[in-house]
Amino acid sequence: MKRSTRKVAIVAMLAIATAFASSGCSPESALDFGTAPEVTAPPADQLSRDILRDYAGKHFLLTDNDHEAHVSLADAPNSLHIVLPFWLGVNPLYPGFLRPTVGHIYVISEATLTRPLGNNEYLIRAGSKLFKSDTVFEATHTRYVDTGGILPTIVRFVGTRVITVPKDAPATGTITEKVPVLREVSLPMQVPEMEIGYAKFEVQYSK
Repeated sequence: MKRSTRKVAIVAMLAIATAFASSGCSPESALDFGTAPEVTAPPADQLSRDILRDYAGKHFLLTDNDHEAHVSLADAPNSLHIVLPFWLGVNPLYPGFLRPTVGHIYVISEATLTRPLGNNEYLIRAGSKLFKSDTVFEATHTRYVDTGGILPTIVRFVGTRVITVPKDAPATGTITEKVPVLREVSLPMQVPEMEIGYAKFEVQYSK
């Protein structure tokens, strides 16, 4: 790396660190998703209400944009793309800059289902490639039958919950933690066929 390029990179990192400090955030508090109870009321804005209605229980298509999620309805090829943020961003230097807002809609990608919790809820690890957190996933249209990767899915961040779950093997005992809760909006992204390593699921059709 040339000296001038290195200098620019250092200055940029110092600027980010200064902004991070002045915002009252720290790498430790970046993991704090707040204390908001789980919400059930619809979003205040019309666009979000439209997304919840139009994408509820439906497969969708996702472009290969790796900065933001460009989605469209799979059964309506001429439908307009909508742009949604990825849950916890895309490899942020400091996750606190992209701390999600309760009630907003996101797309989870690179998520892994680790265990069922009962009542069609699952413990997942969701986020970017570099930063993931334990998360409760409330499935409303699917039932997962094993563990593994989760295809990109449109979700709504509905609050936080304190849970106690077993530690990952080979560790023993339990861990109690406050985690974000994501409620499923869409079905998983439409793909030609399931790839190896992804958790199998069944669609739960409303009666």
